[in-house]
Amino acid sequence: MAWQAVLDTVLPVFSLVLVGYLFGRRHPADLPTVTGVVVYLSGPALVFSSLVEGPLAAREAATLALGTCTIVVGVGALMWLLSRVSGARPGALYLPAMFMNCGNMLLPLTLFAFGEVGLRHGVVIFVTAVFLQTSLGVMIASGKLSPIEMFRLPYIYAAGLALAIRAFGIEAPTVVVRPVALLGQMAVPLMLIALGLRLRNVTTGSWRKTGYVVALRFMGGYAIGLGFVSLTGLEGAARGCLLLASVMPSAVINFIFAENYGGEPGDVATAVVASTLLSVFTTPLVLAFGL
Repeated sequence: MAWQAVLDTVLPVFSLVLVGYLFGRRHPADLPTVTGVVVYLSGPALVFSSLVEGPLAAREAATLALGTCTIVVGVGALMWLLSRVSGARPGALYLPAMFMNCGNMLLPLTLFAFGEVGLRHGVVIFVTAVFLQTSLGVMIASGKLSPIEMFRLPYIYAAGLALAIRAFGIEAPTVVVRPVALLGQMAVPLMLIALGLRLRNVTTGSWRKTGYVVALRFMGGYAIGLGFVSLTGLEGAARGCLLLASVMPSAVINFIFAENYGGEPGDVATAVVASTLLSVFTTPLVLAFGL
């Protein structure tokens, strides 16, 4: 990808994150309300409208979902091997190593880099990541299996409804599709602004302790992603979107899970902040040379 195209893709994303961060410094923003709109309204609307409209090859979508699972579980396996060799006990630090930011960061990047088809691929990756975060992620954070968590978020229902409509060839009425699409259009800018607001309010821990976590998130994720697309022969925008997902920074929800379940929230937050700052440099490099 040419450098001008890279800048056109990356700068709008990080600019809105910065807008959210600076806005939070000048104004007392109600972050729970903003995230609530994203999680329960605009985000599910984006998932539904992206999956219900336009071409979506079932085999390609299944490969993207499998690739997302492979990256997440593969980085977790690398983390486990490293802990066995070093004698360290990562605990909740598994979260920022394994679970990348497939919402706030990936969705706008796939849209700007590959257009609407890229956004649909990004949504498949995002929904898969949400499923993993709210099942495997909660189990790691809490130390127990709690599958009910994934059913508290509406993304799974939005994706299921959209796929059912496609499978049965149902023509969704315009009076329903248009307001849902309008809600979905709010999601990308709100996600980025919410990320900036959240980073403003995160209390960090030990930077030195989380260095290897960030390295695994980027280098381990990319190595596994590249191996997967090479073995499966994934091509085009789908290949680019999955490789882009593999080098996304740690998801902010990792910090929320660690905080809720008492799993070293300071160190997890440090990994989230460090990987997000580093992604300002790594994302353009991957877009330019790594896809």
